[in-house]
Amino acid sequence: MGACLLLAAALLLLWTPAAEALMEPELCYILDGILFLYGIVLTVLYCRLKFLAHRASRQGAVKEKEETIYTGLSGEGQEMYETLQIKHS
Repeated sequence: MGACLLLAAALLLLWTPAAEALMEPELCYILDGILFLYGIVLTVLYCRLKFLAHRASRQGAVKEKEETIYTGLSGEGQEMYETLQIKHS
């Protein structure tokens, strides 16, 4: 029953004048152009997002690396030249 109803609705839509207007090739060319431009814009935005995220993560890694190099170093409480203790085995 449901399949017959769906088939009847599809046939009814094909016989209407609105369906005939959609069959014109000029309209298809316009829609193809819009979809093409839409695809280009989305691709550019996606690549820009990936590039900015990659650059930000790389800059964050450099800052973290610089911070970890000097972590724990402080000149307070230390003499300028300390004597190294030699360990005897």
